[in-house]
Amino acid sequence: MLATILKSVVRQIRRHPLYVGLNVFGLALGIGVFLTLALLVRYEYGFNAALPDVDRLVRVDTRWSLPGTAPGEYAGSTFHALSFLREDFPEIETAARLENTGLSTVREGNFTAFVSGLTDPSFFRVFGLKLLHGAPDEALARPDGLVLSERAAIRLFGTTDVMGRTVPVNRDGVTVNHTVTGVLARKTTPDFLSDIEMLAPFASSDLTRSCFVAWGSDCGRLYLKLRRPGDIVSVNARMRDFVIRHAAGADSDANALGMHPEKVFGLSLAPLRGARFRDFHVLYADDGVDRTVINSIGLMGLLALALACANAINLATARAGLRAREVAIRKTLGASRKVLFVQFMGEAMLVAVIAGVLGLALCEILVPEVASLTGEALVVRYGLVGVLLPLIVVACGFASGVYPSMVLSGYRPAAVLAAARMPSGGRGAARLRDALVTGQFGIAVTIVICMLVINHQTDFMRTADPGYVRSGLLIGSAMPGNDLAAQRRMLDALRAVPGVVAAGFGELAPSPDNKTRSTYTYDGPSGPVHVHLLQDIVSTSYFEVYRPRLLAGRWFDTARGLDDMPARDETRTRTAGAVLNASAVSRFGFASPAEALGKVIGTGGITARIIGVIDDVRFESPRQAIYPEIIFFDTLSKRPFVDPIPAVRFQGVVESDMARRLNRAWAGVLPDVASDFSAVDARMAAYYSGDERRGRIFTLGAVAALLIACMGLYGLAAFAAARRVHEIGIRKTLGATGRQIVTLLLGDFLRPVVVACLLACPIAWVVMRRWLAGFDERIALTPAHFLIAVAGAVAIAILTVLGQTFHLARAEPARALRAE
Repeated sequence: MLATILKSVVRQIRRHPLYVGLNVFGLALGIGVFLTLALLVRYEYGFNAALPDVDRLVRVDTRWSLPGTAPGEYAGSTFHALSFLREDFPEIETAARLENTGLSTVREGNFTAFVSGLTDPSFFRVFGLKLLHGAPDEALARPDGLVLSERAAIRLFGTTDVMGRTVPVNRDGVTVNHTVTGVLARKTTPDFLSDIEMLAPFASSDLTRSCFVAWGSDCGRLYLKLRRPGDIVSVNARMRDFVIRHAAGADSDANALGMHPEKVFGLSLAPLRGARFRDFHVLYADDGVDRTVINSIGLMGLLALALACANAINLATARAGLRAREVAIRKTLGASRKVLFVQFMGEAMLVAVIAGVLGLALCEILVPEVASLTGEALVVRYGLVGVLLPLIVVACGFASGVYPSMVLSGYRPAAVLAAARMPSGGRGAARLRDALVTGQFGIAVTIVICMLVINHQTDFMRTADPGYVRSGLLIGSAMPGNDLAAQRRMLDALRAVPGVVAAGFGELAPSPDNKTRSTYTYDGPSGPVHVHLLQDIVSTSYFEVYRPRLLAGRWFDTARGLDDMPARDETRTRTAGAVLNASAVSRFGFASPAEALGKVIGTGGITARIIGVIDDVRFESPRQAIYPEIIFFDTLSKRPFVDPIPAVRFQGVVESDMARRLNRAWAGVLPDVASDFSAVDARMAAYYSGDERRGRIFTLGAVAALLIACMGLYGLAAFAAARRVHEIGIRKTLGATGRQIVTLLLGDFLRPVVVACLLACPIAWVVMRRWLAGFDERIALTPAHFLIAVAGAVAIAILTVLGQTFHLARAEPARALRAE
């Protein structure tokens, strides 16, 4: 039987190479796309899963429910909680704090930055990471210890044999010599620690910072390793009482959160298994991914495989009539239906095996491309592929072969041999072919619409008006410390750079790292209104640099002494001028920006009179609602800024040249601090790059789906061309013109495509409407997205069948009728 199957497949390849080629290539494309996307989905679902004891690892997150703002969960918590957690919860086996920070090395004035963090000596006991060199329990025990990744060791020394070497490490302008006490082994599995290149212990001076002593601040992540996985639920259930016991305090206690901290503050344990998807809904989490998008990518892989199988069924049933006489003769010679069914199923399985091999080769080609598109460390994992591929081959062979085998083996010899024409399979087979083409194009058009919407939304996020003028704007790194004289020198140096129009400071900038928030109260006619405001302090020229839109009132004026923020000894005796954004005006309940002018709001430390209102300025993710904000003014005459961020408006100079000039000016003031003046787009890219990369995956899926669908349509057209020659000959004999024949055939061929488009549009509308709801700023779901996809699908379908259509329409009636 195997020899018969092999000979039959070879014969089919020789007699009908186009059909067999389309069948094999279609299946191979579906298998290759499925394997590639399955590896991507497995990567995302396997994130953090390979960490030792991952079911016992949690991150302590913070929940804030502040007046005037929506409740939110934040990735990270105050380090001040660690000692209390250890005392109250014996379920904690060990714990470690981790602060992402910018450590760099300096050589001949050039800074080399590393993905780095400060942590506790217990770090390796929590995460169980393997060291290529060094002992995990001792690697971070000494104050000057330093752990490097293999990649960092090679960057610095050209080898991994670096134990005991000295590395001058620069942090915020201060260089300290560290000794290499460990080298991290290369990781082959994805987790949130995969990119770390340098780890150092906290310095003794760090322990006095606010996030180590105050409940309301944080500067990093707190990780716990519990004794049992079930402890996560029990500890979470007692967190509210924990906050009440330890975070409560008098309003005068700056380190506490008031007498009822549980009303605004909460802690929760976030398991690291599954954190990849959970973090998508957590503010300021770095690795969050939308589970719906990943599931959609997986579904797209399954649909590509289903389209390939449908394509194989379509081509096989279209070709079945060509083998009818072969079946009739073999049955006349004694072959049973069972034997023929097994043979045809064997042929389908053999074709699926060939397609599987080609699909694996295609997967090898696609995986590096997808890794490049997504930015993920995606590789072909043969353990997973070795399990999936045989299952896929068997499933595809069965799905694509069972119906054609039943049709072929069921032909009756007498009816076939007595007929002048080959059987077509009847109306049932015709309906099946139309349904398959409809399903193929319906899926393809749905994916194309989703791809168009995702790409449009991504472009919108990149180019949407952020509330300020981004062209001609460069923003630098935060200037460490609070040296008033150095800050004045920095502004003077930046303003002196040729091409600079204006330069100023702010404590916030696009993708901000410093966030000061306070609750302000307005005593309105209906009672006090409390709103939690994001606070910014800006210098002179800030308005000229960013150019925000003024909705009412005025901007700060140096000629008005009361606009300036009061000195610390004046905060209770003088009212400062303040500018609100539109969101803050709305949260306070003012009917319009103009109504807010002149109103006085205050917090425990300062009273402010509203002198102006600006439109909302977006410095953060388009998914997040813009935070209500208050802006104060400081002329650098009385007090320094806290880690100010310089920004420069320039003109007449190429952006890259201006960045180099500004970095040189920075180095003239702070030679020991790395600088990176960059455009707004570069600073905001992290907020939309993930959607942009996954949009490319949808583009890849849309191309594959359309290609497979066109193969199915081409097979249907080829079958129709073989079956309708006689019909077309009669029509032309009776006077039909070539144009009428083309119109008739195109209408028949495109009918399932049009039906597919009508089915795809409402499905895509529901899916994309739900996806867009996750953005605070989003595009409108207009008919253009659907019309473009439908028009494109119809145009591609026309091009696919045009050759067959013209061939039939141009056939000579006499020759067509004589052939019959």
